Amino acid sequence: MKRIVMSLVAMVFLGQLANAQIRTYTANEEDSVSCIQNLSLYIEYFKQDNFTDALPGWRKATSICPKATESLWINGIKLFQGLAEEESDPVLKEKLLDTLFWIYDQRIEHFGRSAGKEGYILGRKGSDMIKYRSNDPKAAFDVLQKSLELQKNDMEAGASIYLYKAAYDMYRAKLTEKEMLFDLYDQLGSAVDFNIANQTDARMKSAFETALANIDKMVGSVANCEELIAIFGAQYEANPNDIDLLHKIVKLLGKQECDDSDLYQNAAVGIHEANPTPESAYDIAMSFYKKKNYSKAFAFYKEAVAGSQDNDLLFKSYKYGANCLLQLGQAQSAKGYALKMLNIDPNSGDAYMLIGQAYVQGRKECGSNECEGRAAYWAAVDKFAKAKSVDPSVADEAQKLINSYSAQFPKKEDCFFHGINEGTTYTFDCWIGETTTVRTRDN
Repeated sequence: MKRIVMSLVAMVFLGQLANAQIRTYTANEEDSVSCIQNLSLYIEYFKQDNFTDALPGWRKATSICPKATESLWINGIKLFQGLAEEESDPVLKEKLLDTLFWIYDQRIEHFGRSAGKEGYILGRKGSDMIKYRSNDPKAAFDVLQKSLELQKNDMEAGASIYLYKAAYDMYRAKLTEKEMLFDLYDQLGSAVDFNIANQTDARMKSAFETALANIDKMVGSVANCEELIAIFGAQYEANPNDIDLLHKIVKLLGKQECDDSDLYQNAAVGIHEANPTPESAYDIAMSFYKKKNYSKAFAFYKEAVAGSQDNDLLFKSYKYGANCLLQLGQAQSAKGYALKMLNIDPNSGDAYMLIGQAYVQGRKECGSNECEGRAAYWAAVDKFAKAKSVDPSVADEAQKLINSYSAQFPKKEDCFFHGINEGTTYTFDCWIGETTTVRTRDN
């Protein structure tokens, strides 16, 4: 009965193919009929994940009509992945894997190069190589490196991770030097960064963000600032005007939080002098910020915000710029930068925290008596409470500041003496400009 059913299926499939006039690329009519029969027979088993029974028909179809349809090779990959994963005999499993990788080559041969898909298929092949034959990372690396050369920014997120993992595994097996990991990080990171910036599909963008996180984790496990500075410092001394090298230094040292080094700063300045952009101004600002040179840092943050349309860069520049202004004793200007942060993200806990800190710092500019001189603490605590309510990431720090500055509220008698009573409304007539509620402490 089963054979009768399968024969009927084959006849239906044969009719469909004939009606669609699908070419089977066979030598004669007999082979053409055999091709169609074997395609129809294997696919029914394949759809049921019955890979063992699908195998004979699939093999026959590949030998008779390898150019009939690309799905023959796509399905063959899944078929041999399944067979290999189910096989317990290590010798047989290796033979199945040999066939799996041969199928990738056949797909490239028959459907890859002419359609411009060779790089994409190599990415899939190399990923399976590192997955199923992790003891040979060099072979996988060679395939994936060629995929990157062909794909460039079109390389898939998964293939990107596997390429760096292959290089990482080569380094751990003492098959390559650490410098290769750094060079690849720059090359591969550019492609991943491009996709994070340009992907409109949220799922795809998330995949590339995950890829970058995994790649960062791997490079972070083998690199420290001292080593990076030693390696790239020598290269910088030899070629201080090599823009590609300067970009590599800034990217890698920035990722590893080595941006307080002279090397990072020199490279960032070199990039900016060659081609000033908001991004290069921001990189220089961060190097000065890490060195606590807040006046120079702020000058470059100011330059960054003047020319940028990138909300992420603007937000970061306003945030660190506000911190610089606080360090420089310019509380009112710091509030202005924090308000610009809220224009970009109305639920930024960091912005509300900065405004609260600005009120504390500038409290002496507001109020002519003991009660009003401490009134700024009311406005500051309001902002810390707001930060806590909108942003869980700052909640603990906000609560600490609430506790600390609530203890600095004016005494009840000091406010009462000036006609300011507990629970009433109070409006600042200075730059703070807030309306708040009077709160006092007993002693």
